[in-house]
Amino acid sequence: MSQAVIATSLLCIVVSVIIAVCAIAYFTFHLVLQEKGESRVDVLQQISDSNSVNRTNMVNVMNMLYEDFYDVLTADANEQTTRQIAQQLTETDALLQHIGMDFTIDIVMNDHRQFTTDEDESNIESLQSTYWYIRHYSGETDTSWNLRFWDVSDISSYGLSYGRTVYDPNGAPIGVIVITTEHEALFRTFQELVSDGAKVYILDQNGIIICHTNAQRVGNWMTSMEAFQEEYGYNSYRIIQRGDENVILASYCDKDSGWTFVEEQNIDALLHEGFEMIRNCLLVVLAGCLIAGILAYVRVKQVTNVLVEVTDTIGDMRADRLTLLPVSESYEETYVLSTAFNGMIHRIKELIEDIRLREQEKQRTEYDFLQAQINPHFLNNTLLAVKSLIAMDHVDRASRMMNELVELLHIPSTPEIQFVPLEEELHLVRNYIAIMNCRTEKGVTFVCEIPEDMLSIPVPRMILQPIVGNSFFHGFAERDEGCEIRMRAGFRGAALYIDVTDNGEGITQRRLEEIASGDYTSGRMHHGIGLKNVQKRLEIIYGGNSGVRVKSRLGQYTTVTVTMDHYKDFKCKRKTALDAAKEASDEDHGG
Repeated sequence: MSQAVIATSLLCIVVSVIIAVCAIAYFTFHLVLQEKGESRVDVLQQISDSNSVNRTNMVNVMNMLYEDFYDVLTADANEQTTRQIAQQLTETDALLQHIGMDFTIDIVMNDHRQFTTDEDESNIESLQSTYWYIRHYSGETDTSWNLRFWDVSDISSYGLSYGRTVYDPNGAPIGVIVITTEHEALFRTFQELVSDGAKVYILDQNGIIICHTNAQRVGNWMTSMEAFQEEYGYNSYRIIQRGDENVILASYCDKDSGWTFVEEQNIDALLHEGFEMIRNCLLVVLAGCLIAGILAYVRVKQVTNVLVEVTDTIGDMRADRLTLLPVSESYEETYVLSTAFNGMIHRIKELIEDIRLREQEKQRTEYDFLQAQINPHFLNNTLLAVKSLIAMDHVDRASRMMNELVELLHIPSTPEIQFVPLEEELHLVRNYIAIMNCRTEKGVTFVCEIPEDMLSIPVPRMILQPIVGNSFFHGFAERDEGCEIRMRAGFRGAALYIDVTDNGEGITQRRLEEIASGDYTSGRMHHGIGLKNVQKRLEIIYGGNSGVRVKSRLGQYTTVTVTMDHYKDFKCKRKTALDAAKEASDEDHGG
């Protein structure tokens, strides 16, 4: 009991520590990091909102340019259309400057014609070498966003570009229109994030990097947005591993533009502070649990001493001599335990008596069942055979057949006698074979190879006669000469087995499978319940793997093995019944 209390106390301490660690980890990593992650998502949303007006203006301007220039761009390429495009581009640029929109317009045709409002035409060459332009050139994308820059160290040189592919009436790509605007406010915000050690970038709806703190990454394809959403989610945050660093990745997706704003920030310092907090709290929890465990042990020890006395008293009782416990009222638990135990003792005695009565009833039922094995049909046929022999003046043969029948029917009427010596069972088998020989004139030979030292062992009455009967009705049904039944017995471990073998016509494989499954019916006008009855009786009496197994080869032999599992364990229990059987048999023979 003391050991159980100590183990329980230690378990309580361990559980308390685990709960404390989980709680601290939750508040530290969940709440702190959640607030950190949500705040970063809010910052990215603010950046997106601040850019939405300018982005909307660029989309509207692009739609206007596409409509105004579409006819002339899709016309045949000649000097007149080239001059018309250049003139119309100059007029459009002046109009945009007049209304306060400082945009740079670039038109790059797939037939190598180039038009721009930028004084530095080398920017078009750098544009044509980018991955996102190539996607427009090949028609892989209709629209795209990108960050263009001329001087990485100068924030004022950054420009946000919006491109749209031009298709001819047949749907083939023929060029791209690109408008670029300075977007200093957006990237000044990025610059503040970068100063905090964060990595910031923007992905368009195609997964192309249109802005990155590392300028060399701009314009490259990073990932498909379906894969990004599945791994990191949208408008949320994740804690991921980048090399040896723990990084909190926050993202915000703007539904209007399809852009995804992403920030990656190292949180190792924040995690280190959380681990220190967990360690300090854990020490406090351990100290408190240890003190609580000691106090609980001292108190429980006082109570368990009384319980130990009760359990020791119960432990000293012999299984066959259970006695009532003295009722202890010092504690409610001991009072309930002692009264419940005494009630259990009364109930056990009642159950034992009930089992004894049920066992007697079962024995009577089994006796009636055994009597039913010698069915009226067999008795009627045998008596008719005797009558026929007498009518034919074969008095000696009729007398011998009647004597064998009397021997077979000589079963004591006491229902408690369930077991008989194996020698007596063999005697009944011989009588049965003699009767069947008289009836059928087959001259069946019985060979018993059972050792003499086994003839005295007890076995269930009439356990072999149904099997021998099957040999006559099935094995020798089509055979009149050379019929033989051979019987062996022995032990396999604690199990007793008896083999009954006949040299009859054998059994087909299909029939063997039906017998093994128990799903079969008898033929040749025989009741067909012999093996089933034997199987059921063996299962009830011995349990385990007890039962009947049949092995046969068609046209050669059939062997029925009767197995009585756990036989040696039941031997002592049957001794009383066997003695009673012998006494009843002696008295009946003597009378």
